[in-house]
Amino acid sequence: MFALHELRVRNYPAQMPMKAHAHDADCLSVLVRGAFTERVGGRARDYVRGHAAFLPAGVVHSQTFGAGGATQILFRPLPDWIDYLSDCGTPLSDSPHANAPIFRQLGDRLFAEVAREDRYSALACEGILLEIVAAFGRRERAVRPGRSPPPWLRRVRDYVHEHALAPIGLKEIARAAARHEVHVAREFRRFFGISIGELARRLRTEEAARLLLSSRSSISDVALHCGFSSHSHLCREFRARFGVTPSEYRSGLPAA
Repeated sequence: MFALHELRVRNYPAQMPMKAHAHDADCLSVLVRGAFTERVGGRARDYVRGHAAFLPAGVVHSQTFGAGGATQILFRPLPDWIDYLSDCGTPLSDSPHANAPIFRQLGDRLFAEVAREDRYSALACEGILLEIVAAFGRRERAVRPGRSPPPWLRRVRDYVHEHALAPIGLKEIARAAARHEVHVAREFRRFFGISIGELARRLRTEEAARLLLSSRSSISDVALHCGFSSHSHLCREFRARFGVTPSEYRSGLPAA
């Protein structure tokens, strides 16, 4: 599902030492649980939750994991993402790293999204990866209160609304907006407070709610039509969104 980015979630046991090694491709990572010490080129770095790091291909490094072990998400940035980081002035050859609240938030969201089952998980994960790249390349700046999204970004939102039930990806959305994927993902969340993947999932759940009231289709058929993998998957998402199960919603029962 995520082979394009070689996305991996790695769990490391407590106190485990990892011998010196190098990756055959550039790698970005976010630590979502625990802590560890990494040695890169003779320098020691202490990583804790919310630490993001870039390691160029071929750079030798080793780790020693903390008393509670660690969980780390690693992915291979695509060539145009590397170009973006370079354009931002990120010193990639120095194996840069950063720790900030934004990386804790993005790491938690990515970790939760990987566990989802629906066809929008890939879109949501891709959006979060792009947000990580954007945050790594430049400091996040808050949107001024009352500032309206630019016309191109409103068109992106409209595009997602129009294609919410289709298997669209960020590359297609960015191409339609004539913008870079990283820029689209970052600005969408900055202005609308939600990622493109999260919006698509919300729209899909709302469409399921509409069909439950306006059609006689079975709940399983509604689930499949709206992109959910199963009846139970729709139930989980539906309860999270509306506080009731699809059958309770259809019958008009109040939330528990």
